[in-house]
Amino acid sequence: MKINTRPIREDEALAFRAAIAAGFGEDFDGTTMPEEWFLELFPRDRTVAAFDGDHMVGTLGAFPFRVTVPGGTGVPMAGTTIVTVAPTHTRRGVLTAMMTDHLVDTIERGEPLAGLWASESVIYGRYGFGVATENHEIEIHRERVGIEGEQGTVRLIDADEAGTVLPDLYDAVRVRTPGMLTRDAAWWKIDMFFDPEKRRNGYSAQRYLLHETNGVPDGYSIYRQKSDWSTGFPNGTVRVREVVTTSPPAHTGIWRFLTSIDLFPNIRYWNLPVDDPIRWKVPDHRRIERKRWDALYIRILDVVAALEARTYAVDGVLRLSVEDRFLPEVGGSFELTVTEGAGSCRRIDDAPVDVTIGTSELASLFLGAGSVHSMAEAGLVRGDPDSVTLLGRMFRGDVAPWCEEVF
Repeated sequence: MKINTRPIREDEALAFRAAIAAGFGEDFDGTTMPEEWFLELFPRDRTVAAFDGDHMVGTLGAFPFRVTVPGGTGVPMAGTTIVTVAPTHTRRGVLTAMMTDHLVDTIERGEPLAGLWASESVIYGRYGFGVATENHEIEIHRERVGIEGEQGTVRLIDADEAGTVLPDLYDAVRVRTPGMLTRDAAWWKIDMFFDPEKRRNGYSAQRYLLHETNGVPDGYSIYRQKSDWSTGFPNGTVRVREVVTTSPPAHTGIWRFLTSIDLFPNIRYWNLPVDDPIRWKVPDHRRIERKRWDALYIRILDVVAALEARTYAVDGVLRLSVEDRFLPEVGGSFELTVTEGAGSCRRIDDAPVDVTIGTSELASLFLGAGSVHSMAEAGLVRGDPDSVTLLGRMFRGDVAPWCEEVF
C-alpha cells in the first residue's frame, strides 16, 4: 500500500468533510456549515489529506492561531485538528505521514508551535506534543451552594449584541492568561454564534449572559438548558459553554445567576480553569464535584523562538539538551539566559549541558504548568539537582494556563 499525502483541491472540500465526519463516527449531510465557511476556517493550503489510490483515508487541518504565553505575548501556533484515519487504514503509517507533512509545513511557515486537543491521550506524545494546560470538569447541584461576594447586574442579550461586546471581553482575559487563543471574526461567526440544531445535543439554543458593574461590561457566559421532569420534580440542567470575566464581581454575579435558575438545579461546565476562584466562593467545597483533565497539548518546533517568546519567574543560566525523537533536527543543545525575566536562547551543540529534557516535557512546562520535580522523579528530566530546581523555578507561572478554545 502506498499512501500519498497532500492539501485538498477546491473540488475535494465536501469529500474531505465527509471523511472527517466518518472518522469520528458521524454522518455528514453537508448542511451543518456552508462550504465557504468551512474553507474560511480551514485554508486549503493548511489541510492534509491521505490517499490510498483515489480513496481519501486520512484528514488533518490547522487553524492559524496565536497562543498567549507567560508575559502576555501571542505566539503563532498551528492549531492541529480534524485528525482522522479511516478504520480500514489504521496502524499503517497514515497518521505519521500526515503529521510529518503538517509539522514540516508549520516549521517552513515560521510558526514555532503547534497545538491540539487529543481525542486519545496516548497518541501524540510520540510526535513531540506535551500536555501544556489542564482543566476541571465540574458538576454543581445548587442546593446550599450559596455563592458569596460582591456582584453587579446581569442581563440576557441576543446574539447580535453579544457579537459586539463579547470579543473585547474575551481579548481582555486572553492577553493575561497563558494558553488562551486568538479568535478572529470568522471564528466568532462560525464557531461561537452559529448555532444549528445538530450542535445542541437535545439542549436549548445558546443563551448569552452579560454582567455589568456600574454599567460597564466586565464578564459574560454562554450556556444552554435542558429540562427534566422524569421524577415529577424539576431537575433540569444548565450546561455552560464558557465563563469569561475581567473582575471579581463579574465572576460572582455570573456564577450566582447560573446556580439560581428556577427549575434547573444542575450546573455542568466541562472546561473550568484549574485555579478558578469559584471553590473559594462556595462555603461547602464538596458541593462542587471536580474532575481534572488534560487539555491543550503543545509541540515546540523552534526551541530558540519559543523560549525567547515568554518571560520567566527567576533569572539564571541553563544549558539544556532537548531530545526530539520525531524531528531530531528540532532538538539539540541550547543555552537559556534569563535576565530580569527576559530570556535569550542560542544553540550550543556539542557543549556540556546542565539538564536533559524531552520535547514533550519541555512543552508541558512551556506555559507555566507542569512539575519539574515529578518529571525528574519519573526519569523524564535528568540533570544535577540544583539545575533541575532552577529549571522548575524559571518556568513556573503565577497564573495557571488555560485554553478555553476546544478545537
